[in-house]
Order: sequence, then structure tokens, then C-alpha cells
Amino acid sequence: MIIDEHYNWRKIKDYENDLGWIHISQLSKKKAAIVIEEQLIMFSGSTLYSNPIAKLKEGRLVTIRKCKNDWCKVETGEYKGWLKKSGLWGLL
Repeated sequence: MIIDEHYNWRKIKDYENDLGWIHISQLSKKKAAIVIEEQLIMFSGSTLYSNPIAKLKEGRLVTIRKCKNDWCKVETGEYKGWLKKSGLWGLL
């Protein structure tokens, strides 16, 4: 998560609360988040009544496609589906 900027440098904070400066050339423009629950279930739709697709372990990186209400549509590896926002770190 970017918390400060200075020219081409960004001060970032990771999900373990470590801080540091990094050059913008090392950052991706893709929106991403990290799973912070021990096991987070990915669903085919944005409801708990949808079909479960996969269980993601804590620390798994996911690419955010879109978010609505309490859910985000994500991709990770070969899986695409919906995750509860509360189980993700890095969303603003």
C-alpha cells in the first residue's frame, strides 16, 4: 500500500506493517490484494450461495478485476471468481 510519494519514489507499507521506499519502476499498475485469512473460499458469484471454486491460503496474491459492495472479482493462477473483501489486504 502506497502511503507517501517523493519524486519517483514511493513509501510503501506491506501487510506485515513493514515500511520502506521503492522506485516506481519496481511497482505494477495492476490492482492486487493479499489473502489475510487462513483459508478464504473463492465463489463463482458475489454471494455465499454461489458455487465454491477454490480455497485460497493466507498470503496468496490475487489480481483485482472489479469490486462491488463487500465482494471483489479476482484472478489468481488458474482460478477466477469472487472473494469477500474482509479477507483481503491492500484494498483502498
